[in-house]
Amino acid sequence: MRSYLDGSRAALRVLLCVSLFLFVQPAFADIGDRLEVTEGTTSLYAGPSSAASRLMAINAGEQMVEMERQGAWVFVSLKRSGDQGWILASQVRKATQSNVRAASAVAEAPRINLPVAQPAAKKELKKESAKKASRQARVVEPEVLPVAMEQASSVKILPPPVNAQPEGAFATHKVSLEDLGFRKGIMFEGATVSHAATFFFPAPLDSRITNGTLRLMFRASPDLHEFANIRISINDTPQKQVLLPGDGGMHEVDVLLGPSAFHGKLVKVTVSAVLPMSDDRCFDDRLSNIFLHIMPESSMAISYQPLAESIRDAWRLLPHKVTISLSEGVLSNEQFASTLAVMSILADEGKKVEIVRLPVMGDIVVAPKAALEGMMANGSLRDDKGEPIGPAGKPLDQVSNLALATFANRTSVVVTDPFDVQPMYLLDDNWKMLGAGDHYRVYRPDNLRAHGGLLGTEGEAGFYSLPLTTLGMNVDARYITREVSWQTVISPYALPLGTEPDFLNLEIVAPVRWKDDPDYELYVFLNDILVKSARLADNGMKQHFTVGLPSEYQKQFNEIRVVIQHDIETGDCHGVMPHDYVQITPDSNLVVKKESTLAPAKFSDLSRYFQTGFDTYLDKNYLSHPDKALHLLARLAADFPLVIDHNRLHFVDSTERLSPEVPFVAVGSLGMADDVEAPVRFDRGHVRIQSPKGESYFDVSELSKVTVAEIVKAPFAYGLWVTPSDNADEEVRDRLELTTDNVAFIDSLGVIKTLDSSEPSLAQVYYPDAEDWFDVLGKYRFWLMALLWFLLTMVIVYIYRVAQTNKRARMEDETFYREEEVRVHGDAAAHMVSIDDIAPTDSLDHLDQKR
Repeated sequence: MRSYLDGSRAALRVLLCVSLFLFVQPAFADIGDRLEVTEGTTSLYAGPSSAASRLMAINAGEQMVEMERQGAWVFVSLKRSGDQGWILASQVRKATQSNVRAASAVAEAPRINLPVAQPAAKKELKKESAKKASRQARVVEPEVLPVAMEQASSVKILPPPVNAQPEGAFATHKVSLEDLGFRKGIMFEGATVSHAATFFFPAPLDSRITNGTLRLMFRASPDLHEFANIRISINDTPQKQVLLPGDGGMHEVDVLLGPSAFHGKLVKVTVSAVLPMSDDRCFDDRLSNIFLHIMPESSMAISYQPLAESIRDAWRLLPHKVTISLSEGVLSNEQFASTLAVMSILADEGKKVEIVRLPVMGDIVVAPKAALEGMMANGSLRDDKGEPIGPAGKPLDQVSNLALATFANRTSVVVTDPFDVQPMYLLDDNWKMLGAGDHYRVYRPDNLRAHGGLLGTEGEAGFYSLPLTTLGMNVDARYITREVSWQTVISPYALPLGTEPDFLNLEIVAPVRWKDDPDYELYVFLNDILVKSARLADNGMKQHFTVGLPSEYQKQFNEIRVVIQHDIETGDCHGVMPHDYVQITPDSNLVVKKESTLAPAKFSDLSRYFQTGFDTYLDKNYLSHPDKALHLLARLAADFPLVIDHNRLHFVDSTERLSPEVPFVAVGSLGMADDVEAPVRFDRGHVRIQSPKGESYFDVSELSKVTVAEIVKAPFAYGLWVTPSDNADEEVRDRLELTTDNVAFIDSLGVIKTLDSSEPSLAQVYYPDAEDWFDVLGKYRFWLMALLWFLLTMVIVYIYRVAQTNKRARMEDETFYREEEVRVHGDAAAHMVSIDDIAPTDSLDHLDQKR
């Protein structure tokens, strides 16, 4: 008992001491509290460093709201103007209640004392407001540290203090909308629709982030209404809203972000806009030329202190143009396979790749440990400009084949022996599918067997039902005035093995409408082709729609878009727009069926055909000149798509004749066995594409910059045969849209021509150097057909004439026999001779002699 009492007294004493300590401590401000400048004049900075760009000078007593803290710096928003920036914590204090009330009174005083504006005065006030908004939209706030600031006309730039020093080794990572896959930016069109778009930017996971800046570049229709505006939200929190200037020019708006915006893999950015042209909604509705174009150069810049041990941060923060260093000489099969894996992932992410050879040190190095360690030891490594990169910070990891090589002025991701490709996929994640939303098709399974099992719920034999929610469609209820849409892109790897899309089961709940309320209409698109339109019932109950998905409209990646529109026909055009909720319910699903045939007739069929696995055959010369094939293979793997099994990668001599027995991909000027049926055979010399009349379209052999891809048929399997051009080391700049037909001609700009070899009436393949009697027959088939027709006609005429002659002869014989028979019977009657006494053979012998 005594020990218990002693312990209780000790606990009370500790509690009393803590309470006294907290009581005597000064009150520290928290996020959301009001702060004020203590004394003198201080500066508002673009980043948490005295070396960052200075935004403006603020005087003593200036009040602001704390948004977050980082060390000795506070991220604040000024009370009077809403400007944001960083300020030293030692130069501010928590504002007292009396000062807060005084500041609020000063801020509200102009509004209280304003006289009632007359209509004309109101109009002038609106014009002044629009001019002010235009000036605000033109203000360009500074980029993050350490990027230099672009001076804006309405921002006063103060020179940095003389003793300003960087507070750490900072790096800046910049990602644009184009890097995310929005190649043409984002376009909002229409005056009466509330527009919104969401995209995601990747952020470091391990490194210390100091701050960031979202720079939005846009251009809008001229003569917009003064209340047209754009709003920017970060992680679902509104950050800035500006009125859109109606001059039709290019404008920028920056949003400063604190470290808290980057807590997670992705930074969610939502841009919404309202684009009225006038106060008359009916007038605006008739205008179809209203737009707001968010440029693809819009970007997110992140300032951070790199963590030297974080491989995943180094991978996530690779620049848009990546340099890969390979060892000198002939590559091993494993080194080639690892490089191909890395380049395929980078191609998925939209990166530009350049291949160099050691001792040039790139962003990524794929080389044996021995070769790389020797160069690190003797200091022979160079950057892309030929300058030494300095000594290595630490030796390579001797356990893993994936490591970081840190030097004085750069860090590289190293892939070394043993060359295991699986860590390459572990570095990557599926953020890109989210980051690009529905505008950019990207998906790659980390495991080759990820799609090997059956998915969905089996109904009738051979049919499976897949919920749309598992296929990436967000089926949340939507707020509709004029139009809402849901969309998703169905990856071939999301379907059960050996199946193809058949139809959609859509379950929709539409609003209840009054008698005079216009109708709601449903539209369903497959790859931008309208496949269903229907009118929704007005009872507010769940409705079922079956939407067929024709196979002729399907591709490897099928985009499904569901649109519901509300016609606004009656009512006060100056009134309030109708607002209702509509939803695709979560039990909506995609039904897939087993493939009707396994024989691929067009390029899009190969995606499903190859899902069971395939062999890859490459020309052995590519080990000495890997850039001749790596760019093309990476593009094919990313865009076709192909999941290349690196354990089934075979290098063969160009003189070897292939006759695969399983599905295959062959790349190079390889020989194919005679039993392999190919639309275009390059082992027969020159190849010419000509019209059915023999007119030449073009000579494939003379097009040295053209790569040919085609579907070929071996005795037991089908395959894809790709013959690279002479300059295949040039990266294909655009995605390869290989869907229809079975022969494609590709250059550095992408697919330039496709044709279907099963339709010889359109185009034919001709080999001038390897003519056989079939080719001769094909070449002169017109004259041969004419000669055959003439001979056939002559034979028919001859047969006809012979038949006519024989017919006349038979008729004469019949007449003669009848006459003789009449005469014989007449003689017999005259002499009363019995017919039985007459020998028929004797009586007719003279007739034959006479004949």
